[in-house]
Amino acid sequence: MKRSLIALFLLVTGVVSVGIVTTSVEAHTRTVKVKVSKSGFSPSSIDIEAGHKLNLVFNRANDKNCGSTVVFASRGIRKTLPVGKDVVVSIIPNESGQISFACGMGMYKGSIVVSEG
Repeated sequence: MKRSLIALFLLVTGVVSVGIVTTSVEAHTRTVKVKVSKSGFSPSSIDIEAGHKLNLVFNRANDKNCGSTVVFASRGIRKTLPVGKDVVVSIIPNESGQISFACGMGMYKGSIVVSEG
């Protein structure tokens, strides 16, 4: 009986703490619009704190550029960017450093600079 109560307590405590973490991440969500044009990505460098969610909203202005795809190689993310449509890429970086992204051909480059929170 005692073991059952302890197991139940640990289960409930674990579920509650997961809820707190999720709420914390959602409360610190940052959204950045990234324009894709013949000049590349703008902005091409985005700062964020580790553990905070980042929504990048890519919008390709026209088809006269190389930005038909955005690739986050280290994250295994590859998204097609249709002309005039918003495409959201969500990332929650867990440690400081840099996360690079590029167009499908690697000509346009950008980065997310992650600092400790």
